Amino acid sequence: MIDFKTLAKEQEEYVIRCRRHLHQHPELSLKEVETTKFIVSELEKLDHCEITTYDDITGCIATFHGTGKGGGKNAGKTVMLRADIDALPIQEDPNIVPFCSVNDGVMHACGHDCHAAMLLGAARIINDNLDAFSGTVKLIFQMAEEIGRFAEQYVKRGALEGVDAIYGSHVWGTIPSGKLNCQGGPRMACSDRFTIQIHGVLAHGSAPHLGHDAILAAAAAVLALQSIVSRINNPQHPLVVTTGMMNGGTKENIITDHVELVGTVRTFDREFRNTMPERIREVVENVVKGYGCTADCDYYFGPSPLLNDAQDLVDIAQGAIKKIAGDDCLVPYEMSLGAEDFAVYTETVPGVYAYIGSADHEKGTDYPNHSPFFKVDEDVLWTGTGAYVQFAADYLNA
Repeated sequence: MIDFKTLAKEQEEYVIRCRRHLHQHPELSLKEVETTKFIVSELEKLDHCEITTYDDITGCIATFHGTGKGGGKNAGKTVMLRADIDALPIQEDPNIVPFCSVNDGVMHACGHDCHAAMLLGAARIINDNLDAFSGTVKLIFQMAEEIGRFAEQYVKRGALEGVDAIYGSHVWGTIPSGKLNCQGGPRMACSDRFTIQIHGVLAHGSAPHLGHDAILAAAAAVLALQSIVSRINNPQHPLVVTTGMMNGGTKENIITDHVELVGTVRTFDREFRNTMPERIREVVENVVKGYGCTADCDYYFGPSPLLNDAQDLVDIAQGAIKKIAGDDCLVPYEMSLGAEDFAVYTETVPGVYAYIGSADHEKGTDYPNHSPFFKVDEDVLWTGTGAYVQFAADYLNA
C-alpha cells in the first residue's frame, strides 16, 4: 500500500513554491490568463497528464488514467478533484508576506493560490503512482469561484461527463492549524440576488400629497421583507434576507419617483429557496401599493446550498483525511451562510467538501478569509495535497 502521507510531505517544498508564485501574481475572476498558463506549464512537465484548456474561458482540466487493479465497487470509475484559482479585488498589506501581490488592488485573500498549488502537488503524486488508482482521476482548476455559478461553464462544456464523484477543500482562517473539518449535512448556503424597482410619482417636497413617495415605499418594503424571515420561514431553518443597496432620489426637496433595492438571500433549504422569488414579489408589491407605488422584482439564482449529503463520500473523505493528518485531526465546524459554487458540481454528481484549518495566532494566520490581512499557515498545505490524493485512491479502490 502506498504511503501517500510521506509522498505528500515530499511535495511540500514544491507546493509552497507554487503557492508563493501564484500569491505574488493574483488575477481576478475571469481574468486568470497567466494563472492558467502557469498551471498548464507545470502539468506539461508530467508524463501521463492529459490537459484540457478552453479557447473562451480560463482554467483547465488534467486527466490521469490509473492502472491499478483494485477490485472495489468503484474500480474503473472517475473521480474529480477541484481547486479554484481566482483572486479578490483587495489591496494586500505589503508587510504581511515577503511575496506580496505585485498587482495593485488584487490579492489572494481566500486561499485559492493554496488550493491550486496543493492540487499541482497532487498531480505530481498521481502521475508517478498510476498503479495506485483503479480508475480515472480528473483535476479541475476552476476560474471565477468568487463570482458564483461560473463552475457551470465547465459543466456545460462536458467537464463532468463520466465523473462519478468530486472532492473539494478550502483553507480556512478560523479553524486551528493542523485540524480539518469534513462532516455531513449543510456546509454553506445559497447566494441569490434580488433587484427591486419601485415606481412612484414625482412631486415637490413641500407638496408630498401630489406625489407617491418611492423612498417611503422602499423603506417599508425593506422592513416588510424581514417578515419572510420571521413569519413565513420555518424558524428551525436558517434564512437571511439582506437589502444591501438602496438607490434613489435626486435632491433633498424632491419626492422621488424611483428607488432601486438590491439584496441577497441565504438559506440551506433548497425547496424554500425556490419559493423566494414569488414570496419577495408578493410582499413588496402589496406593501408599496399602500403608498400608491408599484414594483418590479427580479431574482437571480446564484450558487445552490452546499450540502455534504452523500454520506458514503463523507465517510471516505474522513478516513482519507485521518490517514494524512492523524486520527485526531477532524474537528466539528458550524455551517456557514457564505456560499461556494462547488455546489454547482454537486448538483450534477455526488460530492464532498472539506475545510483545512490555517489559524495560528503566533504566526499571524488567524484572520478570516477575505480580510486584507489574510495569511495562510503554509505548514498545513501538504495535508491538503495528501487529502486530495488519498481521497481519490480510497474512492476508486473502495
